[in-house]
Amino acid sequence: MKKLIVLPLVMAVMVLVAALVHAQAPPNDLKPTFISPTPGLYVNGWPPFTVSYPKELTEIPPAGPGCVLMAARISPDSYPATVLSIAVFPNPLPLEEWAKLHMPLWVQLWTGIKVLSDKPSQLKDGTPAREVEFEFVPKPGGTLGSSTITDARKNYGLLLMTKKDVTSVEVLLSDVRGKLGEDLRGVAYSLTFLPGREEPVQVPADVRAFLDMYSADMVSGDVKAIMAHYSDRFRHSGGGKASIEQMFRNDPSSPIQRGVISYRPTVTVFEPRGDKAYIDGFYLYKAKGDANALKWPMGWQEIINEHGQWRWYGDQK
Repeated sequence: MKKLIVLPLVMAVMVLVAALVHAQAPPNDLKPTFISPTPGLYVNGWPPFTVSYPKELTEIPPAGPGCVLMAARISPDSYPATVLSIAVFPNPLPLEEWAKLHMPLWVQLWTGIKVLSDKPSQLKDGTPAREVEFEFVPKPGGTLGSSTITDARKNYGLLLMTKKDVTSVEVLLSDVRGKLGEDLRGVAYSLTFLPGREEPVQVPADVRAFLDMYSADMVSGDVKAIMAHYSDRFRHSGGGKASIEQMFRNDPSSPIQRGVISYRPTVTVFEPRGDKAYIDGFYLYKAKGDANALKWPMGWQEIINEHGQWRWYGDQK
């Protein structure tokens, strides 16, 4: 009789353990959000990280270059009451010099900017970070997704920043109800880097040739040749091909303006979809005066085959 009782118990334990293993599946099984969206969870391609956020936040179009996710809770009067923004972009500045990068943009969008705290911090795994609390008033007439800012309301913000080589990863939250509580602070500090997802993956020979030629043209500094690798239908974070060309020509942080001398591609995410393919990874990048080569994000997310030629297509669905 005891043997008959023990066997079902053992089987029950085995089923429970299997269920736990399945529930706690390794994060390496997660696909980037631009390939397979999961409500309430953002998964980045490279650098590989996740951010968890309330499912009731509705995704809205990104506000500009570098913004990989925007989501908001819209109040009954159509005002964006809570806004989450996640950004990934190259940034050679140290974390403590964040204001040099952000303030010129903030003063164009907001008034009454007041920094309430600015201090070093760290992620759950000990990765160094910087935390800034601030308040601001959006300028009337601006837009956020489908909402237009029609009145001036004080917002409270939290900016959490960290870096991967020269790549900034930032989570910005704002709310009209007051200083952010532990629930929204928890969203920022849910930022978690995923180890073991930076190994190169194989890509078809024509995709490799496209990346190699793009990289060679980048080192040459020939903007016209570089832009030939972009589809005329390219769109990314709301901007088109012309905005990317202006970035290469005028942005001091662009590889061209920094005098890139080495630009070697490594693909860590590749998923073909007919005449298009999702792609992410990094360039091992070195500019004049740099002591070491550093990792620079690919960032454009998708390529398209047009008349036998692969070109950058952007973040279009």
